[in-house]
Amino acid sequence: MSASRLEFACAGSGLVFPETGRIGVYRARPGADYARIGGAELIFGNSFRPDFDQLAARGYDVQPQIAGPFRATLVHITRSKPETLGLVARAMLATEPHGIVAVDGARTDGIDSILKAVKSLLPPLGVVAKAHGKLFWFARPESLPVSVPRWSAGLEPAKNPAGFLTAPGMFSPGKIDKGSALLAAHIDDRLKGDIADLGAGWGWLAQAVLTRGAPTRLDLHEAEQTALDAARANINDPRAYFHWADVLRLGTDRTYDAVITNPPFHQGRAAEASLGAEFIKSAANILKPNGHLWLVANRQLPYENVLDTCFHRFETLEQTPYFKVFRAAKPRIASARNPARIRIGSR
Repeated sequence: MSASRLEFACAGSGLVFPETGRIGVYRARPGADYARIGGAELIFGNSFRPDFDQLAARGYDVQPQIAGPFRATLVHITRSKPETLGLVARAMLATEPHGIVAVDGARTDGIDSILKAVKSLLPPLGVVAKAHGKLFWFARPESLPVSVPRWSAGLEPAKNPAGFLTAPGMFSPGKIDKGSALLAAHIDDRLKGDIADLGAGWGWLAQAVLTRGAPTRLDLHEAEQTALDAARANINDPRAYFHWADVLRLGTDRTYDAVITNPPFHQGRAAEASLGAEFIKSAANILKPNGHLWLVANRQLPYENVLDTCFHRFETLEQTPYFKVFRAAKPRIASARNPARIRIGSR
């Protein structure tokens, strides 16, 4: 756990945060214990809405994007190396000269690779290996290595081969996801009325809905603000509306004729069918009584039971060795669903 590494490093391994001034935490984590960090003002940055909401609920000053100057910074790495190097670079740029920049992460998320990259520029002041990960720190020099602005610029959106703006850390930034492409092949004018795209990412599937379907309105719901900003830049259509939202906690103030989704199924490294199942339940909650869900999923993920529980009927539109496309109709109201019928697991 990052909290135990942080506590150990601060308690006896030489990592000392200043007791006064602003300290910035990049990709702050809701479950971490930041009691060991000093500073008169802690600023937490996280653009992923579920984490943002949890941090805010704990009373932290949390912002989607944070800006210096800071007396010290802490970076929690992500599974994307270019994104992490960009965050480290931004932390270095935002930290006052001679201030501490600390970087924390799990081995499975690539902390060793990040440490090696940073070591090629600056010597660390300390490294703690604990709880299947590492935390290292270094002093921000007066003059930054030339690689730092380049790493920072790598976080900026750029056009991928399909012509869409994307950035590291987003889902499938370099190419159109094969599951989304398979789902889009089934879109036609049956997909009409008020539509919601759950987990819209950088907008490719939403653009396919606008082009191939017949929506009167399309609401893009996306938890990662940077991806939603890219979608907003990629889509120029007055029918499109953009919402930075936790899809699992959508209200029912607006209901839809149809929902389309290619739900995520990873929270850690392993496939977790329960996450996609929650997307299906959320879709059923916001659909009108005669509404439809259009869904693509990895073939090994067993969503049939949850579809049967949440909808009166569903059909498999296509199945390949890797994916399956479903269309479900007439959502059951929540009180009519039988949780005992849901069997979620993964191979």
